[in-house]
Amino acid sequence: MTENDMRARPWVDAWTLVGLVLLLLPLLTMAHELLGHALTCVAVGYRPSELGAYYVECPLVSGWTARIVAMAGTGMDVLLAVLAYLAWRKVERPLPRLTLWIVFAVKGMVAAGYWMFSGATNLGDWGPDVGGGIGPLPWPWLWRGGLFVIGLYAYTKVVRTAIRMLIAMLGGGDQARHVQRQIAMTVYIVGGISALVVSLFNPHGMVITLTSAIASSFGGLAGLFNVAYSRRFDVPAQDFYIGRLWALVAVGVLVTLTFAAALGPTIYLH
Repeated sequence: MTENDMRARPWVDAWTLVGLVLLLLPLLTMAHELLGHALTCVAVGYRPSELGAYYVECPLVSGWTARIVAMAGTGMDVLLAVLAYLAWRKVERPLPRLTLWIVFAVKGMVAAGYWMFSGATNLGDWGPDVGGGIGPLPWPWLWRGGLFVIGLYAYTKVVRTAIRMLIAMLGGGDQARHVQRQIAMTVYIVGGISALVVSLFNPHGMVITLTSAIASSFGGLAGLFNVAYSRRFDVPAQDFYIGRLWALVAVGVLVTLTFAAALGPTIYLH
């Protein structure tokens, strides 16, 4: 396939896409943990004791202060998803549009997934019981049921919106469907594997890997399968082209390695 052939239809270079995912997902994870949990911990008058890749310890907090800290990570996810969607509507260049789409899809699914996960299991940032992130609350089963329903509704809306956004960028037809599947599954597989590997360095063992890294990546982003295999043939293919950008690949690998080396083993603040 020649360069002109690729430019005549939707096309995203595979290596560039991998580099973009390796760049964005550590930054989005740090936004949840550091700008969400850690910054809120400081804002309410406390000091984090541990900063990990997939968790933050804010000791001594209790009551509603602890609940605010617990909810802040998902609050940051929602904020980033909304801002990414609004910005996506304004930009036209393929690479910025794809970047904003990844931010919206990842943060939107993770936020809604947290509500479903905590509602179903009472684990994570929103568990409304003694063992949960924001608990204990009265009538915890009522809270859990409400969280799950809200999360399921929000998750469905995010997935459907993500599909519409990709179709708007790529159009329809076989080649567009191929690129759509390539984008969604690269985000899912590369993001999930990198999260799993980074989480293995944490000092608290498999509990962090299972309840944070795997739950938020392989579990929280499962809606990308729906995105990957949705079909639309009644719209023309769009002129969406992203070629190979080795600099982006290098930066993505560097960011992921730095994220793993610095936050994977945990930073202790004494």
